Amino acid sequence: MLLKNCRFIVTQNEKREILENRDILIEDKILEIGNNISKKDEVIDCSNKIVIPGLINCHTHIPMNLFRGVSDDKNLQRWLKEEIWPREAKLNEEMVYYGSLLAMGEMLLTGTTCFNDMYFFTENIAKAAKKAKMRCFLGCAMFDFFDSDKTDAEIEKEEKEINKILSLKNEKIKPSVTPHSSETCSDELLVKSSKLAEKYNLPIHIHLSETEKEVNECIKQRGKRPLSLFEDLGLLKNRFVGAHGIYLNEAEIEILNKKKGFIAYNPCSNAKLASGICSAKELKYLCIGTDSVASNNNLNLFEEMKFGVLLQRIKYNVDAMNAERIFDSATINGARALGIEKVVGSIESGKEADLVLIDKDNIFLNPNYNIISNLIYSFNGVVSDVLIGGEFVVRNRKILSFELEKILKKVNSFNFS
Repeated sequence: MLLKNCRFIVTQNEKREILENRDILIEDKILEIGNNISKKDEVIDCSNKIVIPGLINCHTHIPMNLFRGVSDDKNLQRWLKEEIWPREAKLNEEMVYYGSLLAMGEMLLTGTTCFNDMYFFTENIAKAAKKAKMRCFLGCAMFDFFDSDKTDAEIEKEEKEINKILSLKNEKIKPSVTPHSSETCSDELLVKSSKLAEKYNLPIHIHLSETEKEVNECIKQRGKRPLSLFEDLGLLKNRFVGAHGIYLNEAEIEILNKKKGFIAYNPCSNAKLASGICSAKELKYLCIGTDSVASNNNLNLFEEMKFGVLLQRIKYNVDAMNAERIFDSATINGARALGIEKVVGSIESGKEADLVLIDKDNIFLNPNYNIISNLIYSFNGVVSDVLIGGEFVVRNRKILSFELEKILKKVNSFNFS
C-alpha cells in the first residue's frame, strides 16, 4: 500500500521531524518514506491528510466503559465503594467482552492504536482485542488484602493468564504483571509479582500514590511511602509503569528518574475524582493514560493531552509543559514505557505501520501555524482513518474490524442496577 503525497507526516522520530508532501510505502511495516515512490499496489491519495503515529494509552480499565456516567460527583473511595464495586460484582465474561469492544471502538475513532490494561476476565479482553485488531498489554489485577493464604493463588492466577495470552501467539496482544496497589497487596505479593515479571520479561503495571490516604496508610502500616516500598521490594528492576503518581515527594521522583520508571499521567480522571495533580513536570519518564471511562468519562487521548498540559500550568507556571512534550507522552514515550519503542511510537522505516490519518481541512486544525499546537490544544480527536500493522481498522470514520451498531445495542441491554 502506498500513502501518496501525505500533506504532513508528524514522525516523532529522534529529530521530531514534520515532513511535507511525502509518500509512505507500507506492508505490515513501514518500508520507505520518500518522494515520488512508484508502486503498482494500492495507492491512496493523502494530499489532504496529516499522518501521525498511533496513540498509546498507558493506563486503562477498558471493560469499565459499561459504567459511563454511573457516578460523577464523588471522591475515589466513595465512588469505588458505593458505585463501582457493587456493579463490578455483577460482571460476567459476555459483559466484559462487549464492554471491551465498546472501549476499543472509542479508542480507534480517536486515534489510539495501543493500550495498557489492568482488569479482570483478561481472556475475554484479549478476545475483543483480537476482534478489533488492536495492540495491547493485558494484566489481571491482583489483590491479596494482606492475607497470606491468598497470595500464591493470585500469583498462580496471573501466571495462568500470562500463559493464555502467550499461547495466542499474537504479536499485538501481550501480557503484563499487574499487582493492584500498595493498599491491596502485601509485601509478599509485590515481591512475587516482581519475580514473575522478571521470569517472563514483562512490564509491571500498578497504581501508585493516587491519593493522600493511600500514601499515609502505607507509611502507617509499612513505615515508608509506596514508591520507596516498591523499590525495596524489587518492582523497579522491571519495566515499571506506575499509574497516577500524584503524591510523590522529591526523593521518590529522583528514584523514578534514576531507575527510568514511568508514570502514566491521568489528568482528567485525577481532576474529576479530585485526587490531585501529578508532578508531571518533574518526571523524566512520562506516559499518559485515561484511566477508566467510569472516572473520565471518555478515552479520547487528544482531550487528555490538552488537559494534561493545562493542569501542569495551573500547578506550576506557563513554562511547566508544552505541546511537544505531552505529544511525546502519547506516542514514542508510551512505546518506551511498554518496551515496544522499536516496534511503534514513531513513523520510521522498519517500524510497524500503526498510523492515524487526520483531515487537514478539519475546522479545528485551521489556520495551521503549528501542527503540534493544533493537535494538542484545538483538535477534537475525530480522526478519519486508522491503520494497525499496515491494515485499515478505521476507514472514513467507520470501524472495519467489527460492527459498532451491534455492540451499542448489546451494551445497552445490560442491567447493573
